[in-house]
Amino acid sequence: MRQHNRLILTVLLFIFIIQEGHPSYAQDALKSIQAPSAIIIDANTGDVLWSKKANSKRSIASITKVITAIVAIEKGNLEQTVTVGKDINTKDLKGIGLIPGERIKLNDLLYALMLYSANDSAAVIAEHISGSVNEFVRLMNIKAAKIGALNTKFSNPHGLDNEPLYKGNYSTAYDLATIARYALKNKTFQRIISCKEKLLNRGIKGKQEKIINRNKLLWTYEGATGIKTGHTNAAGYCLLSSAKRDDVQLISVVLGAKSYNDLFSQSSALLNYGFSLYEKKKLISKGKLYRSVKMRYGQKVDLVALIDAEASIRKTAKTSIKLDFKPRIQPPIKKGTKLGTISVVQDGRIIASSPLITRQSVKSPTIKQKLMYYMNRYWENIEAFFAPNTSILTP
Repeated sequence: MRQHNRLILTVLLFIFIIQEGHPSYAQDALKSIQAPSAIIIDANTGDVLWSKKANSKRSIASITKVITAIVAIEKGNLEQTVTVGKDINTKDLKGIGLIPGERIKLNDLLYALMLYSANDSAAVIAEHISGSVNEFVRLMNIKAAKIGALNTKFSNPHGLDNEPLYKGNYSTAYDLATIARYALKNKTFQRIISCKEKLLNRGIKGKQEKIINRNKLLWTYEGATGIKTGHTNAAGYCLLSSAKRDDVQLISVVLGAKSYNDLFSQSSALLNYGFSLYEKKKLISKGKLYRSVKMRYGQKVDLVALIDAEASIRKTAKTSIKLDFKPRIQPPIKKGTKLGTISVVQDGRIIASSPLITRQSVKSPTIKQKLMYYMNRYWENIEAFFAPNTSILTP
């Protein structure tokens, strides 16, 4: 009886494991995404893998700070010491408690901005980079437009939207994914958003302060790499996130969730669905013959792949093989000589490649081989000269 029960439990466990890895179950997980707007894209290609009202304009809360960080990184010197201005109203802006006159490096301000979502840091960064918050906001809107976020507008650098004190910022899930795709190409931005915790060097009598990243996916989701949380009453709970497994990098956006728990669970479900669309495959085999090339005097050389190559590919997208090699190959040729490249292409993008090398050595042609080549060419020309002209049609 015990053996029978153990067998049943083993079978059930096996079925559960199979189901967990099956794409249809990731598809079912999309039903759990109750947020009013969401999207997931491939960060490498920009392809939209799934979306829900992704072009709907919404308040975005502190996700605003992604553009704030990018403008500051591109315009500023991260090692420069910033003095907190006396005209900045840091008391009404929650954050790390910056004090007028305090001196702190721009690098530390950016960590406070992106990990701790410090609104006071956003205001100080804006004034430091542009001289005023209004001028910095202008740069934010210019940058968003250049990136391609055409349904986005910023009125402040932190994302607060409690009227009438602050005018709200708005964007769409699609635009935010586009902005994230641009931002992730910046190594400094990558370093900051992927950091779980940071020790800030404050300018107050050498004080150091530890801050922790509010993006829980960095601890709970395999391959998570950042980016930014956000919440206001108008925006709801928002998360712009990224994750990378092998050579697949995804960007997801969830806007307007009802709670942080819902936000992180729905973001995880969205990322799970995205990764379920890919599979890792061996695309090029070392030593495999991919082309035999006939040379001028009748000799032949085989081109084989130098290395194995594998990559994660979209299951539903077709792949093609592209061969590039020298059009005129002349002997002598040593075994192992590189004569070209083989590439595997998907959606117009090379996803795997290997050099093509010769499988055998080829000696210089003998006098007999040359003589036979020219005699064959001679008779081919004679036959062509006396062949009937089939292009002339008679009635």
